[in-house]
Amino acid sequence: MSAGLAPAGPLLAGCGPETVSELATGSAAAVTVQGPGGTGKTLLLGELAAAYERAGVPVLDPAGTCAPPSGPFVVVVDDAHRLAEGPAARVRELMGAPEARVVLAFRPWPRPAPLAGLLRGLGADRRAVVLGHADRALVRGWTREHLGDAVPPAFADAVSTETGGLPALVHALLRALARRGGPARPAPGQPVRLVVPGEVTDRVRASLAAVDDETRALLHAVAAGAPLDDEVLGGLLGVDELHAADLIGAGRSTGVLLPDGSLVPMVAHVLLGTTPPDVTRRTRRQLLGLLVERGEEPVDLARRLAAEGIRDRRAAELLERHGEAALSVDPRRAAQLFGEAVSSGAPPAGLAARRAQAVALAGDLDGALHWADAVLTDDTAPDRARAAGVTAAVLAQRGLLTQAAQLCRMAGPERAGAAALALLATGAPEEAGVVLASGDAAGGVPTVLSVSEQLAARGVTQSLQTGADAADDIAAALSTLTRAAALLEPVGRTALLVDSPAALAALVALHCGELRVAESVLQRAVDADLGGPPCRPRHRLLLAWIAMLAGRMSRARELMAAAQDSARPGTAQEGDGALEPRDEVFLQALEVGLARRSSDVPALVRAWVRAREAVVRYPVDLFTLLPLGELVVAAARLEDGDRMRPHLAEAQALLTRLGEPQLWATSLHWSGAQAAIIADDPAALRPHAAALVAAARTSPYAATLARAGRSWTRVLAGDIDAAAVVTAAEQLTAVGLGWDGSRLAGQAAARTTDQKARAVLLGCARSLADSAGCEAAAVPAPAPRPAEDPGPVPAVATGVLSDREREVARLVVEGQTYREIGGRLYISAKTVEHHVSRMRQRLGASTRSDLLARLRAELADGD
Repeated sequence: MSAGLAPAGPLLAGCGPETVSELATGSAAAVTVQGPGGTGKTLLLGELAAAYERAGVPVLDPAGTCAPPSGPFVVVVDDAHRLAEGPAARVRELMGAPEARVVLAFRPWPRPAPLAGLLRGLGADRRAVVLGHADRALVRGWTREHLGDAVPPAFADAVSTETGGLPALVHALLRALARRGGPARPAPGQPVRLVVPGEVTDRVRASLAAVDDETRALLHAVAAGAPLDDEVLGGLLGVDELHAADLIGAGRSTGVLLPDGSLVPMVAHVLLGTTPPDVTRRTRRQLLGLLVERGEEPVDLARRLAAEGIRDRRAAELLERHGEAALSVDPRRAAQLFGEAVSSGAPPAGLAARRAQAVALAGDLDGALHWADAVLTDDTAPDRARAAGVTAAVLAQRGLLTQAAQLCRMAGPERAGAAALALLATGAPEEAGVVLASGDAAGGVPTVLSVSEQLAARGVTQSLQTGADAADDIAAALSTLTRAAALLEPVGRTALLVDSPAALAALVALHCGELRVAESVLQRAVDADLGGPPCRPRHRLLLAWIAMLAGRMSRARELMAAAQDSARPGTAQEGDGALEPRDEVFLQALEVGLARRSSDVPALVRAWVRAREAVVRYPVDLFTLLPLGELVVAAARLEDGDRMRPHLAEAQALLTRLGEPQLWATSLHWSGAQAAIIADDPAALRPHAAALVAAARTSPYAATLARAGRSWTRVLAGDIDAAAVVTAAEQLTAVGLGWDGSRLAGQAAARTTDQKARAVLLGCARSLADSAGCEAAAVPAPAPRPAEDPGPVPAVATGVLSDREREVARLVVEGQTYREIGGRLYISAKTVEHHVSRMRQRLGASTRSDLLARLRAELADGD
C-alpha cells in the first residue's frame, strides 16, 4: 500500500523539508529510510533524488548497466526489502566506489538475506530516517493545507481516526474531498460527519488485492475482532505460532495494522465488506471458541455475533453471565446483554424475569411489565418470584397497591417488608403486621434490600401511633426510615422498590414540619441515585414540594423540570416528561400549589384541569395525602369543592382504618381548614379545627397549625390581633411553612385599619419572607380591603418620590398591574392606585405614557 496511494507533496510524518535538505547536503555516506507501507518512503526518495540532482550529483539506477562516474554519485534504492540476490550484488558493487553514497528505503518486515547483507555493508557512517503514522496535530495541519482554515478541528480528528493517521490514506482522502469542494456542512446543532468518497474506498480495495493471501487473512482476522496474539492467530489461521508472528510482522509492514493492534478503520470496513459474510461469521465463531477455551471473556465479540443474528451456545452463555453481573451495577447494559443472549440462542423464558428486572431498573416500566407478565402467566416458567417483585414495583407506582402487596408476598418472605408497606399505604395495618411477622418467622439470609424494606415498614408502622407517646413514636419513625434509606445507599441504584425509604422518611418529616430533615434525606437519596431511574422523579418532586412550602418557587420549578427530564431514561419516551401516575399526582399538585401561591388565576385554572385527571388516575393512599390536601384547598379557591369531596372522604376512611394517626391526619385537616375558610363554610371548618385542637395536645406541629387556623379565622372576620398574628406566622415559618406564615401576616396587614399594627404586620411579613427565602413574585395579592381604605402608608420622602413610591414606580415601569404590585408589596391594589395618582400629580404627568417616561427618568436619576 505505497505506490498507488503516495502523498502528493512533501508532507511526511516525521520528515519535513528541512530534513530533506539536511540529508541531501550531509556528509553521511548512506541514508536508510524505514517505514511501513503508505508512510511516504517513495516520496522522500524522490525528494532526495531531486535535491542531489539540483546539486549536480548524479543519481544512479542500480538496475542499470552503465559504469559509475569517476566523481561523487548517489545510488537510490526503493523497496530494498524486495531485492533479489542479483540486484543486491549490483548495489554492493556500486557502494564500493570511493565517492559513492547510497539511499535505501525498506519496510520493517521482511528482512531477507540480500537486504540484511546491504545493511551490514553500509557500516556505521549512515543516517537513519524512520517514517510512521501521523498524530492528530499533524493531520490537522494537512487538513488545513488541503481544505482551508475554516475546516473545524473535529473534522480533522475524524479524518485522523478513519485513516489511522497513515499518510497515504490521509492525503488520498483529503485530495478527494478537496475536489468535491470540502466536507459537507452539517445541519445546525449536528456533529461533523465524515463520508469517505468511493474513489478512496476503491483505491484501498485495489491495494488490499495486492497483499498476499496469508497476510490478507491475518488482516481480516484482526478486522473481525482477533487480538494480536501468536497463539490465537495461529489457531485461527491454521499455522504455527512462529509463522503467526511472521504474519503479524507482515501485517504491520503494510501500515494498516496499527501499533495498538487495531486495524485502520477505513481498511477494516473495506476488508469486511469485500469478504464473504459467511467467512467472517465462521472466523468470529472460531475466534470466540478459542478465546473461551483459554479462559477469556470476549463479551464484545459475543455481542457482535448476536448483533449479526449468529446463534452460538458459547456466546449465549457468556452474554447471560455478564448480564447477570451487570444487574447490580448497570441495569441498562444488563437488559441489552440479556436480549443479545436470546438472539444468540438462549431460551427466552429462562431470561424473561431478569430482563424484566433490568429494564425496570433502567426506567422502562412498560417493558418490564411485558417481560414479567410472560413469566407470571406461565406456571412452569423459572424465576417467577423475581417477576412478581418487578410487577409489584411497577403496579405500586400506578396506584394498584393491593395487587402489589399480593405480588410481593408471592415473591417470597424476603419481600415481606415491601408487602407490608403496600398494605399500610392502603389502610390494612393488621394484615401488614401479620406479613411482617411471617417474614421474620421464615428466616433465610437477610439482604440489604430485605432489611431496608422491613425497616421502612416498621418506620411507617411507628408513624401511625396515637396517644400521649405519639411524638416519641414519630421521632422513632423518622429515625427508622432514615436508617432504612441510608442502608440502601451502597446498592440503592439497582434496588427495585415498591417505594423509596428516603421518600417515606421525607413524607414523615413533611407531615411533622421537619423540612430540613426531609430535604437532607432526599438530597442524599438523589446523590446516591437511590432506587435508580424509577425513583428519580419521586425524590425530585418531593424536594420541589419542600421548596414550594418554603416559598422558593423558582427552585421548585427547577426541580419539577428535572423530575420530568428524568422520566423514562433509556426508552423511546426518554425525557418526554411522562411520569408514572403516583409522580404525576405530585407534579400536578405542585403546579396547582405554585399557581395558587402566585395568585395566577388563569394558571391555576389550567393546572386544576390537569390535576383533576391525575387524581382520578391514582387512588388515594397514605403517601399521597399531601397533594390531596393541596388540591382540596385549590378546589375551594375555584369553588369546585364538590369534585374533591369523594377523594377527601376516601382519605378520611383510610385514616379511620389506620386508627386516625395524628401525624398523617394533621396536614390533611390543615388543608381542610384552609379550604373551609376560603369557602366561608363554618360547618366544614368545625371538624378540621376540632381535630387540630385534639391533636395539639400531643403534637407540637398540630398545635402550631391549630393556632394558625384560629388566627386566619379571626383575620378573615376582621378581628386583627397583630401580636397573635405575628406569633402564629412566626410559628408557621418555624415548622417550614414560611410562605403560609408570610401570607398570614400580609393578609392581616391588608385588612387592619390600625396604621401601627399594619406597619408591624408588614414588617413581619417581609421578615418571614426573607428568612424563608420566599420570592416576592410568588406572594399572593391580598384580599380586597374594607370599604374605608385609609390610603397609602406614610413614607419618608427622599427627593421627588418617597421610598415606597419608588418601589411602586419600579414595578409600574416593569408593566405590572396594581394587583400584582400589591402582592409584591403587601398592600392592597387600591393603595397602589393612590400611590400612582400622587406620583402623577407630583411629576406633572398628563397621560400614562408621559407618566412612564417621567418615572423612568426619575428612577434613573435616583439610581
